[in-house]
Amino acid sequence: MSQVFFISDLHIAHRNIIKFQDNYRAKVLGVETIEQHDEKICDLWNDTVHKRDLVINLGDTGDGFRILKKLPGAKKILLGNHDKLHAKEYLEVFDDIIGPIKYKSFWLSHFPIHRDEFFGKKVLHGHSHSKGIANENYINLSIEMTGGYPISFQDIVGGKFVTHNRVNLSYEDIVKINQSN
Repeated sequence: MSQVFFISDLHIAHRNIIKFQDNYRAKVLGVETIEQHDEKICDLWNDTVHKRDLVINLGDTGDGFRILKKLPGAKKILLGNHDKLHAKEYLEVFDDIIGPIKYKSFWLSHFPIHRDEFFGKKVLHGHSHSKGIANENYINLSIEMTGGYPISFQDIVGGKFVTHNRVNLSYEDIVKINQSN
């Protein structure tokens, strides 16, 4: 395996996601329709992930998740609150289904874990979309925070990608931050 990437809250084919939080996601991605949304996420994945890489999706993949099958890289999913299908359906696309677990010196979870529970480890999570937490132990990998890109574990460990400084930012601020990285 070459690199490990993380992403969360793809919400593929979820029509209302681009209207959520006053069209925040649509503005971050520069899209107007759910079809453009899904295509943009796939394009950004293709631009970032290679065949031998691993992508760990931290949940809320969406009903159209099967389009991910044709994208490069091995894929694991940690189910989120919107992932309600039977496990066998997810295993048609993903190589493995994982639960909230430790990964190296981090916790992986769909929801931000309460600070009393992470025992000195940082938390890689999604769920809160454009809402960052002003604590450097939380790293929100929702599409709204990543600009749609899967984020490499190397960039997370190296401190290149953080979200504690992205609390209540406008979509324009998020776009600027993502463009500078």
